[in-house]
Amino acid sequence: MPARPSKADFPLRDSGDPRVLYILSQRAKRISLKVKPSAREVHVVVPGLRAFAKARDFAKAQRDWIDVQLEALPPPQPFAPGREILFQGQYYRLVNPPGRGRARVDRVGRKLIVPSPDKESFPGRVRRFLIREARAELEAASHHYAAELDKRVGKISVRDTESRWGSCITRNGEGHISYSWRLICAPPQILEYVAAHECAHMIEANHSAAFWAVCDQIFDDVKGAKRWLNKNGSTLHAVGAEF
Repeated sequence: MPARPSKADFPLRDSGDPRVLYILSQRAKRISLKVKPSAREVHVVVPGLRAFAKARDFAKAQRDWIDVQLEALPPPQPFAPGREILFQGQYYRLVNPPGRGRARVDRVGRKLIVPSPDKESFPGRVRRFLIREARAELEAASHHYAAELDKRVGKISVRDTESRWGSCITRNGEGHISYSWRLICAPPQILEYVAAHECAHMIEANHSAAFWAVCDQIFDDVKGAKRWLNKNGSTLHAVGAEF
């Protein structure tokens, strides 16, 4: 690893510990560590090139902490034929018939049947299937809760976010909402809660008492859903993670 890498070298994998990835940030004020559960790695935020050597020493000094954090993560749920992953709060087995047909859900047999012409393309097809399912459920839930508040939803995005399950920006009277696709892995009522939560931001763009009152108005068990996410969020991020 170079003593002082260039900007082009980032993100930079630690040569002594492949679980550690250095991320260059001109906005950061200090060195920090961020656990990335879905990637099973730790990102070291480096506030400028001059701080790289110090960041490398800091990561080395925190090796025990890194070991503890990564070992505490739930077991990975890789996108591999025969493996089980969470889907709408239950474990489904991944099945890979040959071909290019449309993926489907066998709810009786608890199977996600995802055709793929080869082993290499299977994980990507599973991921796209989950995103498609997430989008359908989140669009329906978003429009439902927006209507409860006499509001309109504009653009809905489904992404792979690490730090939040959803976000909402209101523009020209419409809510533009972004969600994590991993919500399709949670029980349906949890997905519904996040949709209600984001729609409530079209009324209150904060987390004040008034905002939570709006949430309680349109969703029955806000506290229960929050507890579930706090307890099981890392398990959702294990979906698609490799060993």
